Amino acid sequence: MESPAYIARRATEEDLPALQGLWQAAGLPWEELETFVTEFQVVPGDEGLLLAAIGLMVESNEALLHSEAVRQNGDQDELRDALWRRIQIVARNQGVHRVWTQEDAEFWRFAGFLPSTPADFTRSTASFLQPGDGWSAFQLVDPSRANAVVEEQMAVWQATRQQEAEEFARKVKVFRTVAFLIFAVVLVLILGLLWAVMKTNVFSRLVR
Repeated sequence: MESPAYIARRATEEDLPALQGLWQAAGLPWEELETFVTEFQVVPGDEGLLLAAIGLMVESNEALLHSEAVRQNGDQDELRDALWRRIQIVARNQGVHRVWTQEDAEFWRFAGFLPSTPADFTRSTASFLQPGDGWSAFQLVDPSRANAVVEEQMAVWQATRQQEAEEFARKVKVFRTVAFLIFAVVLVLILGLLWAVMKTNVFSRLVR
């Protein structure tokens, strides 16, 4: 399997100068975004250069994909693809079920983002979501399936605990059996030794 052309990672404070240049080139309010630098995922280039960046704000089980900045070159969709692979991992690890965005690049539509309906806004409690045009969403995890996964994990956990308990009980039983056998052997040896000592004493008295 070929390695991806680009690899995304989380931004750090050291990336701020490069991010500022990327935001400015994209016409984004870079002064406001500085505070949220670690909220961004970035694709690094050579010599500290950043090729692309996008923010992911997580709120409960929903997230906002925002402030996309991609350098103008022929690999823009490849850069977005690297960011999207990384974002899905980060979002899932934080328990996100649905990702929202107002980014309008064609890539996001092909990635599976669907235009939002009034019903979508009604079902959401995210504070960043303001009903209006231009919103699309990606269902990262089906809520009903998420509950099923939790139940499956609980069943596996309970089965594992039961198996561990049975294994522990088996080990205790074996330990008790071995301990009893050792005790019995030691007791027989002690009794045998006492009998030998008593027999020797009796024999000594008889030959006197």
